[in-house]
Amino acid sequence: MLDEGLTAGNLLVILVTVIGIGLTAIGLPGNWLIFFTALGYGYLESFTHMNATVLLLLFGALLIGELAEFVAGSLGAKKENASRAAIAAAFIGGIVGGLVGTGFMPGLGSIAGAIGASFAAGYLAEYAFTGNKEQAARVAKSIVIGQAMGLIFKLAVAIGMVAFIISQLTW
Repeated sequence: MLDEGLTAGNLLVILVTVIGIGLTAIGLPGNWLIFFTALGYGYLESFTHMNATVLLLLFGALLIGELAEFVAGSLGAKKENASRAAIAAAFIGGIVGGLVGTGFMPGLGSIAGAIGASFAAGYLAEYAFTGNKEQAARVAKSIVIGQAMGLIFKLAVAIGMVAFIISQLTW
């Protein structure tokens, strides 16, 4: 006999975690949504299948993804001796651009907005700091490439987290 409530709950978990992957892809905290969805599922099923070990593994993966994203952007910036202002501006610009781009076209607009705004903000901040257009362009490009590599890794972590969560669901 199929338990319709269990099936509906599992499908909801899958839907929310897949939304989490999408949020991660546009630079929003989707991995956190994925983790908290697993935590909520664990709570509702008395931590039988989504137990402390599973949740600690998911939390560890989440932290590794966040750290990789941060480090990759910083390494890209360090490569070109970027100013701290350029790094901070590119980070904030990426978030703002992603949100604005989402308003125009969710998905592709989000990504384009995040990349474009990150580049522009990094460029403007570095140019204001150094007064050198070529240096500002190199810094902005390196920051964006580093952020993109970090985001790709973080997205892979999100997909892995979702696959792991799905493997733990009871049917």
